[in-house]
Amino acid sequence: MHKSMDIRLMDRNYKVNCPPGQEIALQQAADRLNTKLETIRGMTKLSNPEQIAVMAALNLCHEFAQQEKQQQQRIADLEEKLQLLQATLEQAMADQRPGR
Repeated sequence: MHKSMDIRLMDRNYKVNCPPGQEIALQQAADRLNTKLETIRGMTKLSNPEQIAVMAALNLCHEFAQQEKQQQQRIADLEEKLQLLQATLEQAMADQRPGR
């Protein structure tokens, strides 16, 4: 059963449902979102909460996409290094076989 939690975003309280055991994660997500909302409110001339929320959502989605792209590049780099390591090991094992 979901638990109801209060979170605060841009000086407004919201009651949201939260799965058991996820309270800390939800609060951390709310804190991150609130920081982004306050940053956008402070850096722009926007005052409409809906516009601020849309800008925050776009910013967070862009950040997520950038991080995802970086993660994919790190995975590709690691796969390349693993293939090189595997080829090096196979060559070393072939060089150690009797009869060579």
